[in-house]
Amino acid sequence: MEKNLVFKAMKNMNKNSESIILFDSISDLDDLDKINSEHTSKIISFDYDTHNILKDKKINHQTSDNYLSKNDLKIIQKTAYSISEWYSSDVISKDISYKGVNLGSLVKAELINILVNYIKKFFELYKISNHFTDSTFIGSQTCCKIMENFSKKIIEFKNSNTENFQPIPLDSIKIKMKIGTKNHSMEFGISNNLFKKLKSVSEKSSKFLLSKNNSIRESSKNILIIEFDPIKYQSFFEQMPKSNLNFLMYNQRRPAIWNIQSYNLIKKSGCLIQTKNSLSNANLIKTISNGKFQFEAKMTDLFSNESFFKSFFSIEGISFWPTFKEYFQEYFRKRALEFIEEVELTKKLMEKYDFSSILILSEVGPNERIALQLAHQRQIPVCLVQHGINYDTKESYDMNAAKGALPIESDHFLCWGKIGEEFSQNMGINSEKVHSIGSPIFDRLRFDEHDSLKNDCVLLAPAGPTKEHASDLTVEIIEKYMDAIKKICQLVTKYNKKLIIKTHPSPDELDPSFIAKQINSQIKVVKEGSISPLVQSCDLMIVIDFGSPVLDAHILKKPVISVSVKDNGWGIPTALKNNSCLTTDLEKFEDDLKDVLNNNDIRNQLIENGTKSSNEYLSYQNNGSSKLIGFLEELVK
Repeated sequence: MEKNLVFKAMKNMNKNSESIILFDSISDLDDLDKINSEHTSKIISFDYDTHNILKDKKINHQTSDNYLSKNDLKIIQKTAYSISEWYSSDVISKDISYKGVNLGSLVKAELINILVNYIKKFFELYKISNHFTDSTFIGSQTCCKIMENFSKKIIEFKNSNTENFQPIPLDSIKIKMKIGTKNHSMEFGISNNLFKKLKSVSEKSSKFLLSKNNSIRESSKNILIIEFDPIKYQSFFEQMPKSNLNFLMYNQRRPAIWNIQSYNLIKKSGCLIQTKNSLSNANLIKTISNGKFQFEAKMTDLFSNESFFKSFFSIEGISFWPTFKEYFQEYFRKRALEFIEEVELTKKLMEKYDFSSILILSEVGPNERIALQLAHQRQIPVCLVQHGINYDTKESYDMNAAKGALPIESDHFLCWGKIGEEFSQNMGINSEKVHSIGSPIFDRLRFDEHDSLKNDCVLLAPAGPTKEHASDLTVEIIEKYMDAIKKICQLVTKYNKKLIIKTHPSPDELDPSFIAKQINSQIKVVKEGSISPLVQSCDLMIVIDFGSPVLDAHILKKPVISVSVKDNGWGIPTALKNNSCLTTDLEKFEDDLKDVLNNNDIRNQLIENGTKSSNEYLSYQNNGSSKLIGFLEELVK
């Protein structure tokens, strides 16, 4: 609609009818300024960024979160989890199968992110339309397209961006790269496509560097490890030459080698690196091309089943398929064609080598799911290796399953210790497939009393809001998280302690750097590398909510304060119930910080409780790699 027609339509509106401006991230501020100056309107922002823009310009507005209850947010999350398994329906599963691999299952993790964001906006607009039954709604193309389901009084912004409601998450993420020396380096972001090109170049060169040193012993059994980080699992790679097994690594999402340390580890381990370059040839390229051509024809049949999609893609009985299908069809077609190549490469890998077992760190990564499904065809046992601390609560089942932390399809679960064993059994996992073997991640982690005396800094390990949880998208939670960072920075500075912030490795988590620098320019923010050396050098660790660094701190005898920010509905994990952490909130934080810094009795009790907790969480401390290899040797006999 042309701009003059927009304002003409507004002038002809019923004078008693209120106009509601729906201002989201693809709206244009010029449209808002013009409409808002000429008409008395209610403005509703739809995300933190737009809320912040309006707040900075002192424009009175509401947030869309106001129209959702906490129960609504739970419904949105549960619906996203449920719909992400669309591929398992008998009605369509045959149309999305490629050589025994369900291609729909490979998008599950990314689709949850997409669904949570889309369903939240859809449900908010539904609730808003019910609240303002006689109003005219003005907004971006996306908002208007959704609102057409609920109202006939709609006017589209002239200048709004015509992009879809959001880009494809994994394509839009900027991969962090760091170049330079330890003391003089520069960090920058590159696109996912450029990252893949650079990864391919590095793999070609590493093939020649390792070819003479790493080879297969014909008399030994072969173990495939998928998406492992050699530096994080350093102890495991160091133990490989001592075993009678051949290890082959296949990393499609991360480079196997990216610096001298990773190169040396792999070279000395004897682990054979498999890549797209080592597997691909003219015949495979032709097979992939034919596979893509054949599957494109099948997708027409898949999406012709309109009644299934309209019914399945719904929330509280309201279908959002009509406004979602164009985006979803384009998204799934793109991913399915990419995954056909991944299926053929993994198939070729399994034909090239006779694998006796496969190790994965998650059940939701697309390459891991491909390996799982092809391994089951060949009766190869798959072991899921616990890679992080879990919320060990009944309420957290859906979340843990969604991030691939439970052995739902794996044949064995190699967990860290007693708490992981009990949690798995409480989740209904067959006890015969759960094995407590410790963890290679912590093998090199040891308390050093001499070094501990030198420590005088506080380490903050925040777990920020993410884009795959509905409550994390709310302005309230984001602002509460930022307030927590700000208050922690202010109080640690007030008590003359140096502060180091180690950000979470997830690329879509909120970066607290700008907050820290506003409080104290001396606060150091570390974005790359392992957190363990930082824990080793701190006097106290503060976590926001809960995460794996808690266990590092317990092993290294550091007191831990957990500051509660989110109300995520996942229950309270063991480490926050067994007195190993001092749990607090923003109101009580200053008093608790003062106590831990100044009262040795409180500090010592936290450290003692932390040691007990680490023994419950982690069996075979400093010996996890040997136990892992021992388990594999026994398994493949």
